[in-house]
Amino acid sequence: LDSHVCVHGLSQCVVAFASLPTYSGAAQGAAQAYHRGHTHVNPSLRARSDHHEKRTVDEWVDEVTAMSATRKVTLQFSPSRWHLWSRFKGTVVQKTWKSVLFLTVFNAVLCFKVHIFRDLIPTFRMQMEMLDKLWHMQMTLTTFILAFFLNKSYTVWTDMLSLGRRIQGRLNDVSIMVSTHAKRDENGLVLPKAQIVIDTIARYKRLFCITFYASVVKTHAPLTTDEALAGFERKGLITADERALLAAMPPRTRHHAICQWLGNVVVQACEDDSVFYQRANLHFSFLDKMTQLRATYGSVPDKIDDRLNMAYAHFVQLLVDSFLIVTPFAALADMGNLSVFATAVLTMFFQGLLDLSKMFLDPYNNEGQGDNGDYLVVNTLIQETNAGSERFKDLTKRFPPSYWRGVG
Repeated sequence: LDSHVCVHGLSQCVVAFASLPTYSGAAQGAAQAYHRGHTHVNPSLRARSDHHEKRTVDEWVDEVTAMSATRKVTLQFSPSRWHLWSRFKGTVVQKTWKSVLFLTVFNAVLCFKVHIFRDLIPTFRMQMEMLDKLWHMQMTLTTFILAFFLNKSYTVWTDMLSLGRRIQGRLNDVSIMVSTHAKRDENGLVLPKAQIVIDTIARYKRLFCITFYASVVKTHAPLTTDEALAGFERKGLITADERALLAAMPPRTRHHAICQWLGNVVVQACEDDSVFYQRANLHFSFLDKMTQLRATYGSVPDKIDDRLNMAYAHFVQLLVDSFLIVTPFAALADMGNLSVFATAVLTMFFQGLLDLSKMFLDPYNNEGQGDNGDYLVVNTLIQETNAGSERFKDLTKRFPPSYWRGVG
């Protein structure tokens, strides 16, 4: 009877615990299917995608063509203790409360049953003490492995943020180089021909950034549609001829073509001695920046695909799940009724570390791990790039005439 009670309780815990949405591994498979062009998508992810698609394409176009950022790229916080304790959105508390509630209630029910039937199963606590020895050994292993897993995951997140910032940086480098080399009249004003080149480069920069992120971020898939291209044309971001060319290309490769357009504009302008000063220097410096840009944005989809070995993530998931499933029984043997509190605390921290790691491994929220709001805000990266495309173009119009005449 003792063994049957123990085994029955463990089996019920495993079945119910595994059914929690937090532990679904289907999200990873669905996102991988998306990146590889497959059509099968998990229903929960499809529902999340439908939620984003409730926004019209025109609303998407308006947001990504805005010339100033409406949000920070990550959730902001104050380092004060009271501010951090008061946060819920974007924290592991929001992510793990269902698991904490389930295991805490299960432990409370287990304590109640042991108290009621203690005379019928006198050796139950002894069996739990034997399980407790295994649990303590696994706690050491779980803590060690989970700490390394979190560190590896955070590295992926910081690398993705760094790549986004470096893309912005290389695009801004192009702007300042072109604006600096643009030819001017005796009053220090950019010549009309050079201004056309500068305006075209600024426009292509914005278009490149939008189409690039639309190719790697699942929620931005509406920006790959023909309707979005029509919206870009209405906004003056592309011409009718450019729209026709882009519409004929595979949506996930359009940014490659735009990058070539951007490069070709400068290369052709360098052939005209009425557009730039020091054309040879600009030509070679510009090509260097463009190759850096290509290497950087090419690393983003590679980083998404190569972020972590599947067997590693699978092992960590099994390790944490098995540890937390045994926790209510092992804690009962150690602390009696206080195990209810202990179960809640251990679930919060161990499950929280795993969920935090998963959020770091999904920086663009392609798999729904950042649905609580703690992910890289791609629209902010795009809007900041939009602002940068105009920043140096506008500043070049403000050269002091007296300084310019003095230099001449």
